[in-house]
Amino acid sequence: MMIDLIIDGATVLTMENGVGYYNDASIGINNGKITFIAEQNDSITDKYKAKEYISGKDKLIMPGFIDAHMHTEISIFRGLAQDLNNWMELGLWPFSQHLDQEASEAAIRLNILEAIKNGTTTIGDFGSEIDITASTCQEFGVRGVLAKTINELDKKNPAEPGQLYNFDHKKGEKELDSALKIIDKYKNDDLLDFNLGPQALDMVSMDLLKEIYKQARNLDIQIHMHVAQGDREDWQIEKRYGDRTIPILNKNKLLGPELRAVHLTEATPEETKLLAESGAALTICSGSIGIIDGLVPPLQEFLEVSDRISLGSDQAPGNNCNNMFNEIKLTSLFNKIKSSDPRVLNAGQVLQFATSKAAEALNISDKVGSIAPGKEADLIFIDLKSPALTPVINSPLRNLVPNLVYSASGQEVESVMISGEFVVKDHKFLPANEEQIINKANQEAKRLMAKVDRDWLKEKSPLYKLQEKGYL
Repeated sequence: MMIDLIIDGATVLTMENGVGYYNDASIGINNGKITFIAEQNDSITDKYKAKEYISGKDKLIMPGFIDAHMHTEISIFRGLAQDLNNWMELGLWPFSQHLDQEASEAAIRLNILEAIKNGTTTIGDFGSEIDITASTCQEFGVRGVLAKTINELDKKNPAEPGQLYNFDHKKGEKELDSALKIIDKYKNDDLLDFNLGPQALDMVSMDLLKEIYKQARNLDIQIHMHVAQGDREDWQIEKRYGDRTIPILNKNKLLGPELRAVHLTEATPEETKLLAESGAALTICSGSIGIIDGLVPPLQEFLEVSDRISLGSDQAPGNNCNNMFNEIKLTSLFNKIKSSDPRVLNAGQVLQFATSKAAEALNISDKVGSIAPGKEADLIFIDLKSPALTPVINSPLRNLVPNLVYSASGQEVESVMISGEFVVKDHKFLPANEEQIINKANQEAKRLMAKVDRDWLKEKSPLYKLQEKGYL
């Protein structure tokens, strides 16, 4: 049988049945999908010929990463909101209030470029300019599971600190309608899936949230929502409903398999288990929450009940990168430290949370997350001669998976393939001019910085004070 491509002689992690290790294997690809995966001496390889052959010598091939929660449009503010309390108010807000569509587009393109070059093949974006993200995914040939932000926060009459948020119900209805129109617009694109994205329980009314759930159930798609994400949310929910986020969701029958909850940084162990028992999925962002909150999300409590787990890089202003190598390493390390137990979250397990388990949590495991016949050929090629992965030891004990998790940084990713097409080849980004994307992001950042209230920063910003002391 003639197929499009055979990759010969590679080390492979299929991420099926654990990590699915193959030392010397061939992968067949046809029409963008995996045809076979087999050891070199397997007779199945004799059944196929290919239009193109690629040597896998000194390469690791594995499924591309799934970054389940990102805010790509604010990557233009990378590194401007960390090492301080009140991350949003004192870190991000002085800059993000000036964000416009042109800067958002530059940021989205930059962020997706960064993610792809570090081995991410599925973008889980959550933002207000999701139409731009969708068109960028189309242009770059990257897979997306996208959610437009929906909230009712009244921008004309913002609440003062210590007050309940003012809601603009027409704004919320308009944003839901916009999200539904975007979903309909891209419904025939094989690369794109969509969720509905209420920002958080404290930022939408219960009536609107129930309508969002109704629409999601009608469309058979997930709710992608920040849940129990901070003391700010706790205060708002206690004042508005007299209870905490997860119990309120439970009372209103809004916990269930359609929900993918992000963060849970303020959830109690009991609340975390209640969420897991409902069948909901959890996305944690270890790097972001560690940097902006100094906390470790309650992953271990969730895992006592469920493994519907995925990882996200969140946002570049406070996490400073959108790189899943960063997330797998920090997730494992933070949980070992939190538990005072080096056995917690072994390397193979946490690698699943960025691939196969992530695909299950996002309801896309029929397409991606592992290398298996019939699945999309979303693959990353990793250079095993990289110093950080050397030496490669196969016997008597294998060291590849631990080194991927604890040593690799992303620069070892040599090529990236999505649906059988290379989007990165030998470190070169193929869909667009990388230098132009970077230059545009720098240009837009400079333009926005000119609008920032420098007197306010000098008076109130902890980071400005660090800069004055010579620490920035």
